[in-house]
Amino acid sequence: MCDFCSRADDLPDRIFYESKKWFAFLSAPPHTKGHTILAAQPHRGKCPQDMNEDVLKGLESALFEVTQAIKQCYDPQPKDILLASLRGDAGHFHFHLVPLWPEDEQPWRIVTGYKKAHLMEFLGALEKKHDYLMLEREAKEKKEPQVQRAESTQLMAPEIQKLREITGYPKKA
Repeated sequence: MCDFCSRADDLPDRIFYESKKWFAFLSAPPHTKGHTILAAQPHRGKCPQDMNEDVLKGLESALFEVTQAIKQCYDPQPKDILLASLRGDAGHFHFHLVPLWPEDEQPWRIVTGYKKAHLMEFLGALEKKHDYLMLEREAKEKKEPQVQRAESTQLMAPEIQKLREITGYPKKA
């Protein structure tokens, strides 16, 4: 069973939204403040790995509710929220919602010379920066990725709590 389906490590501590078909949690450590994973719920005991009509049910409302929660959580709000399906090693079907913050984007635009667009390159640069920082920290502090995730989760606890309040998670029966 995959980490998303089994809710491995500290994943339950980072979940702030859940519906019948989707759940959302803050990425740890995040690429940017508010970096969220919107993942399909396991279906009939199986890990959803393919994009099909059944997996995509409820995406429209989940995507709307989660992006609204992200926007309400932060003041000032992000400039935009980038949406990407960057599954990499994770076979579980999910999306990344990456808030675009001027303080992250502007230095990148100056260095790259991209005055407009090229946001896929921006996502790639964020991912490379994230991977480098994780590796650097692991080498310097001898902290495994799961320890780094747990520490990030602790630091993000106020954000997670605020997002939970906005979305009403967990839903009361």
